[in-house]
Amino acid sequence: MNEIAKRIGITELTNIFVPFALLLAAALVVPEARQDVLHARIIFTIWVSLGFLIPSVVLFFLPGQGPKKSAYWLLCWTAGFIAYIVHFYYTVGVFFHGSLAEVYSAQRPVIATSNLIDTVWWALDVFLAWFVLDRKWIRVQRVLAHIYIPATFFVSAVLIKHGFVKGLGIVMTIAVGIALIIRFISWRNRAEGHTAVTMAPPGAQA
Repeated sequence: MNEIAKRIGITELTNIFVPFALLLAAALVVPEARQDVLHARIIFTIWVSLGFLIPSVVLFFLPGQGPKKSAYWLLCWTAGFIAYIVHFYYTVGVFFHGSLAEVYSAQRPVIATSNLIDTVWWALDVFLAWFVLDRKWIRVQRVLAHIYIPATFFVSAVLIKHGFVKGLGIVMTIAVGIALIIRFISWRNRAEGHTAVTMAPPGAQA
């Protein structure tokens, strides 16, 4: 098991997976009161996925590598993926009858392909984050995944969709932008501090 996963305690699990379980259950049960149950489940499950994707990506890009930060990132990243897989099941498995031909016929090839890449890449990174020891190539692909997957959600939620999911997409965009700005400021401050120490005369106090 990965070191991040080993450090996850009952508190972190409870704080994430209790609300996640309730939200996902609601996303599946509430549509029973609607006329188009399947369509509502497809919509509500992607809301839940985005709701956990946002904090996971923000935590990933914020500076610092504390154990609690890493634990909450992994739990949110995993919860968002589970909700996405449920959404994927109802979309591809039920609505499109498990047929990729139907998926590509109904969606533009670029959108259909990007959704499949999201599914495979997200699944891979969740598996690596839980069960594989850290390696440089894993860190590199993880950074790329945290850029690519939110980018595809941005295109789908903000540029294509409307309503509540578009609002979630806008919130994600703003939140990730703020996290990146904070990370850049932190990096710049560290770089300036390192330069000041390097240029100080021998024996000077830092």
